[in-house]
Amino acid sequence: MTTTTISWVGRDRLGDLTAHRLGDGGQGVVYAVPDPPGRFAGEYLAYKEYLPTVSSDAEVLYELVCFFDELRRTDRYDHSFLDKRLTWPIALVYTGTRPTQPSPRANPGTTVTGFLMQRITEEFELDSARLGKVKPQGMEFLLNDDGFTGSLGLHVDDGRRLRLLIDLAATLNRLHRHRVAVGDLSPKNVLFMLDPSPKCLLIDCDSMRLAGKDVLPQVETDDWAVPEATKATPASDTYKFGLIATRLFNRHQTSTDLSGLRTVSSGLANLAEQSRSSDPGARPPMEEWLRALEQARAHRKKPPPPPPTQRHRPPVTPPQQQPVTRPNTGFQFPQPAPQQHNQPTQPTPYTPYTPPHRAPQRTPGPSYPGLSAAARAIGVVVVLLIIAGVGLAAARYIPALNDAPSDESSSGSSDASVKSDTGLTDPPETVAEPVAEAPGASVDFSQVADDPKAQEVATMFAHFYGAINNRDYDKAMRRYDPHSKVVNIDSAKSREGWTRQMSTTKESDIALTGLSSDGTYTLATMSFRSTQDPGYGPASSPDDTCDDWTITYQLTHTKGYRIVKAPKEGVSHTSC
Repeated sequence: MTTTTISWVGRDRLGDLTAHRLGDGGQGVVYAVPDPPGRFAGEYLAYKEYLPTVSSDAEVLYELVCFFDELRRTDRYDHSFLDKRLTWPIALVYTGTRPTQPSPRANPGTTVTGFLMQRITEEFELDSARLGKVKPQGMEFLLNDDGFTGSLGLHVDDGRRLRLLIDLAATLNRLHRHRVAVGDLSPKNVLFMLDPSPKCLLIDCDSMRLAGKDVLPQVETDDWAVPEATKATPASDTYKFGLIATRLFNRHQTSTDLSGLRTVSSGLANLAEQSRSSDPGARPPMEEWLRALEQARAHRKKPPPPPPTQRHRPPVTPPQQQPVTRPNTGFQFPQPAPQQHNQPTQPTPYTPYTPPHRAPQRTPGPSYPGLSAAARAIGVVVVLLIIAGVGLAAARYIPALNDAPSDESSSGSSDASVKSDTGLTDPPETVAEPVAEAPGASVDFSQVADDPKAQEVATMFAHFYGAINNRDYDKAMRRYDPHSKVVNIDSAKSREGWTRQMSTTKESDIALTGLSSDGTYTLATMSFRSTQDPGYGPASSPDDTCDDWTITYQLTHTKGYRIVKAPKEGVSHTSC
């Protein structure tokens, strides 16, 4: 591996960590870093500190940091792709003597206590009233029936599940190409987001194996263990990926039933079966999985053939035929002779039956010489029966061509359809609405829908205003850039002041109406209606209880958009 200069960060430069504890596990404790130092200033970072009882290899951890830094120079495409999908170690954290050499072993007076990594952003977090608190949005939540996931606010149809698998397969394929095996690949360690597009995020990356070396002893999650003794190999990752694919579609935590996956693609079900082979060498590589997944998605996206229609059909001239005898009736139904364009046939006139006191209201049509009234009546019945049969056949068979829900459904619900009395299901309409939704608020971004940044920016504001509406002010403040002067996240007094100011506010009719850049910041113009108690209105009209606002915010973009401030010249309001 090429020698590279890596970042060392003193633990004492990370601020008051005790006030920013995010969680803990068997290996260590994870803290938010409120004010990252040095070249990491402004980034959204977390610090993982190993427990004193955990035996970690600092030299291999150093190699993990070097690997990702080197990948930035040698393969920018893979680095850019993986950087959005891994919480990879990016700097070593230490106590003791300040290091003077890159390698831990070359600094005997320095103790490596852990590492810095990108912090999980809200797109990968699940905020559901049923859970009682915000949790990492792990794929484990999708291994349940649709009723349960729907109660959490997750509406993930088979199309979106397929796209999540494609993203995960692409991530694993790149890691394997660079001699990295995940090892403990399980739904708890795979987070996901749905908007603006399905994407996966792998956590606990310090437990991955790089070129056969481990920072920590390899462990496996119950019900996800491989049968062989050798762990953390591309083959073991394939085994567990096959289980994820199986359980993601049968919506179960432990089942190995392939019927759910087979309804999507028999080829995928066959691959899942091969992936569970007791012989690691017989398991398909991730490249093969990725091709099959892409093919399955392409097949789902093909539009169904249009149903047969009688409209715009060119006229057909039937050939001259002899009268046809119907054995059950004894009547003969002579077929009309073909029409000549220049010499129209003159039918033998007959006098139609006219009901008393009412003139006939008929569309003129061809008459049939020698055809009795009874024969005509029977002919009408036969024609009606034929039409009814065609209609029944169409109703019975045509929906089967397109009853699979689209994987582009904006609602994410595979049950959004209407069932007829016969039990047949009409496919749902899948028109994507330019609206970003989050618990407590939605943001219309139709006016800037053509801007590729629009949905991500709108989603951030949906979470921001939604948190305000739900009185979750700590969550709302997390949408500010760490260097914002609007609120100092590290100051309890500043947080209390901001909370008090927003304590009666409710936002509605929220829209993202403009997006641009001033060269430093992304500029997002928002319009919304705010209601609040008297005394909490704008500084110029504090007793207002309802105001319509237009605000242009300055945004940074470090692992997600964050609010810096709203300059005064970009703020206006009128009383409702």
